[in-house]
This record gives sequence, structure tokens and C-alpha cells, in this order.
Amino acid sequence: MMSELIKSPIANPGNPYAHLIEPVSALVRDGGQLILARDDRSLPSLQIEKKSEDNYVTEVDYAVQHLILDRLAQLTPDFAVIAEESEARAFDGQRPTWILDPVDGTTNLMRDLRLSAVSLALHADGQMQLGMIYNPYANEFFLAVAGGGSFMNGQPIRVSSRTRLRDGLIGFGTTPYDRQDAHRTFVLLESVFKRVLEIRRTGSAAIDLAYVACGRLDGFFEMMLQPWDYAAGMLLIREAGGAITNWCGDHPSLSAGDSILASNGSLHEPLQDLIRAASSGRGT
Repeated sequence: MMSELIKSPIANPGNPYAHLIEPVSALVRDGGQLILARDDRSLPSLQIEKKSEDNYVTEVDYAVQHLILDRLAQLTPDFAVIAEESEARAFDGQRPTWILDPVDGTTNLMRDLRLSAVSLALHADGQMQLGMIYNPYANEFFLAVAGGGSFMNGQPIRVSSRTRLRDGLIGFGTTPYDRQDAHRTFVLLESVFKRVLEIRRTGSAAIDLAYVACGRLDGFFEMMLQPWDYAAGMLLIREAGGAITNWCGDHPSLSAGDSILASNGSLHEPLQDLIRAASSGRGT
């Protein structure tokens, strides 16, 4: 599988970080295997730690992060790192920076819902250069390279071609770790639901963004996410021909949490109009 990835058109000679695709893809896949290891029912029960109200981390999150960060330190010792389950979260953009979410969809992992992913991105030279999202349960490896396209298991992917909001399948997130603004999310959700084909929630923003990139979803929104949730997905969607911004239409922040609106491009403005209307009390 890895050889197929490298033989695909992603080997963009103009990208100075293309040489990292093969080794980093391999270690992301290895991280995914640690997630799958929890399927062994002979293992002890999953160790869970409560970080804050409604926010948890498991031994698997820590194990995946430890594996990937250790290998990245060997492979790219001069690069900075932002990782969800560590204190390393400051982004200054002065040197190449890996942005890692070891397990996006931890609650899904805790309940064996099989919708969890490893998400890793590389930001360098003022832009996102590499993006990888791996759902080991489905064995789906999404990869994007700046200037080289987006791929799933080595095959090129594109966003959907739907142009009518009424035909759209839209994913969403509920910002579960900050429930004070829940009413705003659900007012918007009702407004969107009335105007689209259907809505979906997977519980993993990384997977949702990958699904927008490959055309399974036509859009996605969430009021507040962190950079490690969306960094890889940003590049996947853009290289697949879509659009991703915050709710104000600006480039999502990499130094702090931000709202996210992703789409196939054609539906971006209509979705943003719904957000504006809902925020002003005109959504329903």
C-alpha cells in the first residue's frame, strides 16, 4: 500500500517536503495500528482520564502521540510540534511545525464506534505543506501535498460537484467541550437541516473534513475546533478543490481555536449565509 502511495502523482518535485511523505505516512499508519489494538478483547479495559468536564483522554491517545512524536523527533529534529495531548501547543510559524491529533474521536474510541482517526499536518514556509488523516477502522488513508493534490489510499480525490444546497449532505460538530453556546449551534443546525438534503455527525472533525475532500459530504461546520482538529483537513479540502474558512470567511487560525466552515466550494456562500442569518436571529 505504501509503495502505491508513493508511485501516485503526489510525488510533486516542486514541494520541498515531498521526501517526508513515505516515512511520515508509515508512522501515521503505525499510530493507527495502536488504535486497532484495542479491538483485542483480551486486553485490559481502556484506561480513561478526565481532562475537564465532558473531555477525556485515553491511554491510546497517549500511546499514539508518544510513538509519532518520538519518530518525528528522529526524522525532523529541527521542526516544532503542536500536539493535543501535550504542553507543546504554541504556534509561531518561524520554523516548520508538525500539528498532531493522535486520536480525533476519543469518545468514539471509548465507545467502540469505529470513527476515530490520526491527524497530522506540516506547516512550513507560510503554508500547509502536508496533511494526513488515517481512519484505521476503515483502512482509509487520506493524504494531501501542497501543489500535488489530495488522495485516498493512493487514488486522487475531489470534492463533490453539487451546486444546489437542497441536494447537500452536511456534516456538523456540536463543540461538546464548551456547551454554553450549545443553543447557537442547534439554532443553526435547524436552519441548515431545513434547507439541505440531510445532516450527519460522526464525532470526528478530521474524518468529516476528509469526507468533504472526497465528496462524501458536501459541507461541514462547527462553532469551535482546535488547530490539530482541522490542520490536515484544511489542506485535503483545498487540494481537492474545496473551500475551508472560519465562520467569518477568514483563514482558520493556527495559533488558537476557531470556527470552521468547509465545503465543496459551490455551497460555501449559501452555507455562510445560513450561519449569518442564524447568528442574527433570522435562521428559522
